[in-house]
Amino acid sequence: MRNIITLFISLLLLPNLSSAVEKDPESGFIIDTHWELVKAQCTVCHSSKQVTAQRGTRQSWLESIRWMQETQGLWPFDATTEDNILTYLAKNYAPSSSSRRIPLSPSARPINPYTPAIKKK
Repeated sequence: MRNIITLFISLLLLPNLSSAVEKDPESGFIIDTHWELVKAQCTVCHSSKQVTAQRGTRQSWLESIRWMQETQGLWPFDATTEDNILTYLAKNYAPSSSSRRIPLSPSARPINPYTPAIKKK
């Protein structure tokens, strides 16, 4: 009987363990190495929800950054900053079985009509 009660209590607590990641109450970013860098760089132009609602591989996050740099006016990052941003995003916002659709490739994204000097490929 004692084993059944212990098992029941363990099962009740199990969902709480999976949601035990700490998040910044202001942005919703998962608190991990370089989260403050990502918050500082990404929320200058858009809501943190634009990031936290997405999932991607390191490569798809890099493609998103390149698209924003080419079409949305995002400034270039030095190599260390870019690596730290990509490492954080790929670790904390990687694809999962419960995530949304696969992110669009840069060529499938719409052109922003408000961006001056849009590069056409």
